Amino acid sequence: AAKRPLLGIPGLAFQEGNQVVINPRRPLIADIDSIAWPAYGRFPIDYYRLVRMPRVVDEDFVMPLMSGRGCTFRCTFCYRMDPGYRPRDPDDIVEEIRYLKRDFGITFISFQDDLLMASVEQTEAICQALLKADLGITWNCNGRLNYTTPQLLRLMRDAGCVYINYGIESLDEEVLKGMKKGLRPEMVVKGVEATLEVGISPGLNMIFGSIGDTPETLGQAVDFLLKYDDCCEIRTIRPVTPYPGSPLYYDAIEKGLLAGPEDFYENKHLNADLLAVNFTELSDDEFYACLQDANRRLLENYHRHQRQASLDQVAELYQTRDTSFRGFRPV
Repeated sequence: AAKRPLLGIPGLAFQEGNQVVINPRRPLIADIDSIAWPAYGRFPIDYYRLVRMPRVVDEDFVMPLMSGRGCTFRCTFCYRMDPGYRPRDPDDIVEEIRYLKRDFGITFISFQDDLLMASVEQTEAICQALLKADLGITWNCNGRLNYTTPQLLRLMRDAGCVYINYGIESLDEEVLKGMKKGLRPEMVVKGVEATLEVGISPGLNMIFGSIGDTPETLGQAVDFLLKYDDCCEIRTIRPVTPYPGSPLYYDAIEKGLLAGPEDFYENKHLNADLLAVNFTELSDDEFYACLQDANRRLLENYHRHQRQASLDQVAELYQTRDTSFRGFRPV
């Protein structure tokens, strides 16, 4: 085969002699509906579909799916490199789900893109397409509390949504502003309460160690989680991580807390539950002491909830003589 010069291939970086050459980035694919579906038949789907996640029941077979690419928001800790948001046609999404159910028995879809709830209009269009298709599947997604009106949440529930993963990150207004989250504490509370009210489980993600964080801001996050977490999954708080490419990464470089990508990957980011860079006024020891106490409280609450749910399962079985019972399992 004829060899092509590497210099003419967009999106490629290579070494030539002692020099690293970085070609221009390859243009984004604007029409992502033109991208073929994954070659599902080439994979052992019987194994892959057994993945478990929040609100999946024992009988479910699960498959991840993309509803779009990109995100409309610009959080400072996000390492996403590509600008803009490119949604898929809801009808194409439905056809892929129909195929997965027909050929592989899939009953639960996990939308894994950055943000299914990129706008009210896009979320409504996907829900309406799912309702029209009446495939009888349940699903989860990543969402934004900016858009969580009771009307939209009811539509999502009716279309099969059982879990929405929210990136909250903090309950302190100044910290949220510094992150450029586009959220206010009252918006968070209102949206999470509305989500629980319609019967959808919220995934409540918090991080600690952002610029402006203190033991008090961490305490606010823990108190919020203890009040609103429905314990459908274990929920803990991790340190913020300045991934290369994110605005927070360049803040760390400017403050002299990171020397560059090699320092990040080889020396600093060794475990996602441990500090890579400490942006707070706390010493590392003080930081870890705060985080240890926070996660101890959260884990005690989760296991207390699970214990009570198991005891309720025992009572329900023997007091109602439930003939549909199929053994004690995690609840």
